[in-house]
Amino acid sequence: MLPLGLIAVIFGHVALSNIAKSRGLLTGRGMAIAGLITGYLATVVMIIYIAFITFGIRSAIKEAGVTDELFPLPDLSKVVLPDLGGGEVIEGTSIKSHDLRASGSGPGSTTRFRVLVPAGIHPEKSLTCVLVAPAGSNLLSGMDLDEGDYLDETLPYAEAGMVVVSYSIDGALMGDDVATAFQQFREAGAGVVNGALAFKLAREKLPWVDPEKVYSAGHSSAGTLSLMLAAHLPDLAGSIAYAPACDVAAFHQDLLDEPLSGLVLPGARTFVKRASPLTHAARIRVPVFLFGARDDEKVTSEEWRNFVRAVTDAGGEGEVKTTASGGHYQSMIDEGIPAGIEWIRARP
Repeated sequence: MLPLGLIAVIFGHVALSNIAKSRGLLTGRGMAIAGLITGYLATVVMIIYIAFITFGIRSAIKEAGVTDELFPLPDLSKVVLPDLGGGEVIEGTSIKSHDLRASGSGPGSTTRFRVLVPAGIHPEKSLTCVLVAPAGSNLLSGMDLDEGDYLDETLPYAEAGMVVVSYSIDGALMGDDVATAFQQFREAGAGVVNGALAFKLAREKLPWVDPEKVYSAGHSSAGTLSLMLAAHLPDLAGSIAYAPACDVAAFHQDLLDEPLSGLVLPGARTFVKRASPLTHAARIRVPVFLFGARDDEKVTSEEWRNFVRAVTDAGGEGEVKTTASGGHYQSMIDEGIPAGIEWIRARP
């Protein structure tokens, strides 16, 4: 629009000049003036639009923060956590499921929770708890709670006698609105805010949960978030990640190489580094356990080992366990979650 507006202004002035020099032979002065007015309006509108876009991009980059800083947690008191209430027994099991939703304002205020509670009467502070986010994100947007068979990734912990709190992540992709999803995901600290609220729910609203024995766990993108929680929530008892991407910047290198990526996702270059567990590995003092298959088609065991090495070199505690086959998903179902449960049970 800006070039066309300028062209209209230039040719409008040329036309008026030619009409004035023609001594009445040429007509169309009114049309030339109309073209000038339209051209000037189009130019002004485009300048304002460019200024608005530029301001928005600069603001987004500023909000993305500094690459190696942790995401700041907002005032979580603005989010109202629900009481447990009733629940339903999951068919074919003795586990009770409670679907809950937060309220209030700000990042995390629409978080959904699904709490799985083992059967029986439980004394206060007697049970271990595991926080599990839904997997499948592209690491630039969030995820809602899966209504289908996601129990495959949560039910085993409950059947092992643990409370499970699964939770949604702000910025679930709705249609093709990538920019809005990314903004909401970024404002929620790549899901750290949602994880912090799940942690708070477990410790404040579930009386049978031992507040000193709350772990995070997750597969793939949820594994990445689990490791991010290890950096941001030092009171976690431990963090488990199955086939996580530890270097989100490297994972999205092709996207970041696109010249216009900063226009579509302002601040993305800083964000993906800040949302990488590897960036914060030296800060992690929460024990971490990583599991994956050596034939994983999406991430490599070398990446997991590099991450754990960075954790332990800085004085933290980490362990990697791999299996020969099973790929990105099935290895987690067949061997990963059982290994994670055993790792939790072996903790003091």
